[in-house]
Parts: sequence; C-alpha cells; structure tokens
Amino acid sequence: MNLYYLGPEETFSHRAATRMAHAGETPTPCADLREVFRRVAADPGGAAVVPFENTTQGFVTEVMDLLAATPALQAVECRAIPVHQHLLSKDLTTPLAKILSKAEALAQCRATLARIYPGLPLIPVSSTAEAARLAAEDPTLGAVAGETTATRYGLTLRRPDIQDTRGNTTRFFRLEAHTPGDPHGSPSPLPPTHALLYATIDDRPGSLLELLTPLRGIDLTFIQSRPILGEKWKYGFFLELLIGASGQPLATVLAALKAVARDVRLLGSYTIATQPSVPNDTGTTALSNLRAMIADIDATLLGAFAARSRFRLNPGLYAHAEPIPLDELAKAFASGDATDQTRALRRFYLTTVAPCIAEPGDDPEPRGALHADTAAIAALARRFRFATRVIARKRIEQAPALRAAAASGDPAKVEAALLNEEVERLVLLRTQTNAAREGLPDPVARHIAMLYRDYLLPISRLIQVHIVLDPR
Repeated sequence: MNLYYLGPEETFSHRAATRMAHAGETPTPCADLREVFRRVAADPGGAAVVPFENTTQGFVTEVMDLLAATPALQAVECRAIPVHQHLLSKDLTTPLAKILSKAEALAQCRATLARIYPGLPLIPVSSTAEAARLAAEDPTLGAVAGETTATRYGLTLRRPDIQDTRGNTTRFFRLEAHTPGDPHGSPSPLPPTHALLYATIDDRPGSLLELLTPLRGIDLTFIQSRPILGEKWKYGFFLELLIGASGQPLATVLAALKAVARDVRLLGSYTIATQPSVPNDTGTTALSNLRAMIADIDATLLGAFAARSRFRLNPGLYAHAEPIPLDELAKAFASGDATDQTRALRRFYLTTVAPCIAEPGDDPEPRGALHADTAAIAALARRFRFATRVIARKRIEQAPALRAAAASGDPAKVEAALLNEEVERLVLLRTQTNAAREGLPDPVARHIAMLYRDYLLPISRLIQVHIVLDPR
C-alpha cells in the first residue's frame, strides 16, 4: 500500500509521512501536491500525508483548494509536528549569494534571514530537499531545510533554528478515500474531536451570517475563505469545529448547515495529536555522535598547530592586530556573518594562538609559515562553527536545564548549564594524545593544552551561550 507525500525524501512532508504511516505502507514521493491528490484519489487502498497549516505562515492554500476539488478524499488523522528550520550550505567559509527553499519555509524564516543576511535574495524552489540538492552543487547557495536533509546531501549546518518564532509547528493531515454515505472514512486511531467542513453559500447579503447561525454554541476553531474555481468573486468557506463539546451530534450540525447553505461537505473528522519536540526516531545527530565529529576536528586542528610550530613567528608578515575579548569573538561566531568571523578570528589567532605555538624570530623563507597559518585558521574556524551544531542538539537533549537557565537571562547560569566537566577533561586528555602522536616537544604540547583549557573550550561555550540567549 502506498502513502503518498510531497517529495523528494527528507522534506518535512517525508518526515511526517514516516511518522504517520500504518503497518505495511510504503511512503511514496510525488513531484507536487497536485500529484499527491491525483494519485491517492486513484488508489483505493492508498493514503496521503499533506501539510495543512503552519503556526507561522498560516494555511497551505493549495492543499485547501485541492481538498475542495477532491470530494473522494477525507482527512482521518491530524498530527501537529514541530518544525525546526536550519540554514545549510556546502561549507562555512564561502560567502552566500542566494538562499533557496520551499516558499513556505522561506516565509517562516524571513525576518531572521533579513537580519543575518540583509539584502540576500531568497529564492523559492519546489521543496526543502531540492534546495539542499542545489546547495550541494554550489557553495554560494544556502538552503533552508531540516537537519536530516543536511546529512542526506552532505551539507554543513551553517545556522541552526532560524525560524522566526519559537514553537514553529505544522499540522499534517492523513487523507484517505471514503465511500459515499460513509462521512467519516476510515476510523481514526483516536476518537475524533474536530471536524473540517467546506461550505458554499449564495451571493447575497446576510448569507454568511445565516451559515454561522446554526453554529451558535459550537466552538468554531477557524473559518477561512477561498475563491471558487471558475466563479468570479465567489468564495467557499472552510470551517473547523470542535465536536462533542456542545453536545450536538455532528450529523445534526451538518443537517442544520445544509438547510441554509448552497452546499456543505464534510472534509474529515480527526483528533489533533501533537508530535513531541524530540520524536524517538529523530534524525538529529545525537550529542555522542557530535562529540565523535569534534574529536576528528580536534585531530585536524592539532595537526595544523603542529605544522605551524615548525616555523618561527615571523611577526613582520602581519599587520599589527589588537587582542580581541573572548566574548566579542564568541558573538561573531554566534550571530555574525563569515566576514565578521574571519576578522575576529584573525585577531585572536595573531595575538593569542600564533605566539603560543611558534617561537620568536623569522624564517629565511616565510611562505611555509603563511601556508601553515592559513590551515590553522581554517581548522580553528571549523572548531568554533561546530559549536552551533552542538548547541542545536543540546537544546533538545538538555532542554529543561537550558530553558530554566535561559529564563534567568544570566549568561553565567547558561554557561553553567552547558558545562560538562567530564567531557572537557576528555578533550584535554585527547589533546595530549594527539600532541604525542605529532611528536611535539613538551613546551609546545603544554602551550596547546593551555590554549584549549583557557581559550578554545571557553570560547565554544560562550558561542553557545549567545545562541541560547538570542531573543529570536
């Protein structure tokens, strides 16, 4: 049996479909929503999962229109799923020229993107997964999508959680064919609490009031008008009712509405189930896996430090740089663009890192030192930028503690909630192991351990503090 959804794989509709699939169903991607409706309407044993409403962007009007035009289908289940939008790109250093995504996803992040990348064009494409596919081919393109999409297309998490509002959630419907005379379609796994109706009325004064009068005493959770195809300036009305609370049977309500409307059709009855923020089958990379990735980054970083330590400081190669406060550096990586980060990191590297790992003096041929500097700065940037991935996961795995700390507004309390002394101890032990593997002399190894203890680990924490306290 097929369960149709708006593809390709790793769209939010795909993730919803995998969670709403019944035993024996195969999630089947479709090129667009029109194809979803066409294929499920022609498949007696099939079903479909479609987005209906987002808390930030509102209703998916195309789905409403297709529901009105496809009387063979009804909604039998509704699931509210939290949506976390992330900015993905091929790497973290190439400046972005455009940001791509499905129109609804871009709309959910428009204010945040305008603040972070003012003036950058936002280009709608067919799906979040298509945006990721294009970004994987061009490092100047950013994609707004989910984190599992990054894994699928080999992209890097450039900025996590860029949706404009917290609690960004989308309601998805499960659609099934129904038999005429059986208004409820297939039974829902939960007793229905809501009913979705579609009504058309005559074009005359007072007709909308007449439609609503039978609903007195019934909780109308929303009413939305949509143009009727082929009838100029005529509208149909979608109404969602909270059924059961009024004591009136749904059949009685439908009969009362049909007496005053041109036509009334039941589009479905369902209970709105809320998906937990962290489903058991979450595709977000767990902290344990992220720490393994950090171990690889640290091995590369220490190798770059070791290569730089083989040259002298060569101070004449660089323009004078003022030391940078650690908090200012952390802010650049928490909320600045690539240019801000490069400038801040260069100051930190020239005034703190290079003097720590290189002996004073000049090399006869300084080009090797410059190449080593470039590699070390790139490795450092990757280390600091990875903090954004770590905090995205900590927000899930350590949510209660972080929420309490963030509510205080105290950076020290947030940093204390983020601190894991055992993990940082293991990082320092790993630094010693990597230094020994590189054959570094004891003084250099001690200086690098000091860099980690006094600078790199605290800066990574401060980046995360700023992201947690960001008022978005």
